[in-house]
Amino acid sequence: MTRSPLAEWPLPAFQLNNSFAVVDQSLEAEQLFGKPKTFFELLDEGSRPKAERWLKQSDSKKPVELNFITAAGFFLADVHYRWDSDFLLNLVLVPKDEQMAASMAQLVRLRGRLKETDYELLKEKERADALLEKVRELSAPCIAIGGGYVLIPLFGNLNDKKVKAIRPYIVTRIYEYAAETVVIDLTAMGTVTQEGVRYLESLVQTLGVMGIDAVITGVKPEHARKLHLLRREMNLRFEASLESVLSTATEKIDETGS
Repeated sequence: MTRSPLAEWPLPAFQLNNSFAVVDQSLEAEQLFGKPKTFFELLDEGSRPKAERWLKQSDSKKPVELNFITAAGFFLADVHYRWDSDFLLNLVLVPKDEQMAASMAQLVRLRGRLKETDYELLKEKERADALLEKVRELSAPCIAIGGGYVLIPLFGNLNDKKVKAIRPYIVTRIYEYAAETVVIDLTAMGTVTQEGVRYLESLVQTLGVMGIDAVITGVKPEHARKLHLLRREMNLRFEASLESVLSTATEKIDETGS
């Protein structure tokens, strides 16, 4: 169905035939007046003779002031009109100052409420971001254990959701701790998906670029089947238990005193 060219007009607008019957109207006009059959039925009795006298004349540069009747009461407007041909008359209603001022006041109130809503949404976003940061910390906490060692114990399943949650957090925290060696402990890890394997590969490569060694501990048999390629291709260091790595870190702390 073809949309009327008047449909989206921001003001009440009509197209009439030469008998002043309504041929077309804007959505704004429909909201105010419904679907009238003739233009004159929209006017109060005092405005009808005036409208008929003026609208039968040829185009006028001056609008005619008419009083309309709506479900909400009287509606005073300047009517700008132009004959498109001998058979079609186009009309646009411009509300008088009182209605315009009321409309502007309503618009200002709406904008104020929108600003309040935006502020509340911003506060909710800040709370959500803080909660997400806490989830990241709990999903993959970074723990400085001294001697340049940072421990990352992973919990749950290393899948697509976990990777997306911890990816922005891990490297930043490692950098902040000035780590020399990062220990990734899988003791509490459940399943490792292919996405998880790719993330570990990407993380180890990133650490290598940063000059940081990576050690993986707590590998279960089901993990080993997916991680053995990383060991061969990246010369990745694996340790059987976290205790052995912590022992090495303790020795280094004793040697350096930090």
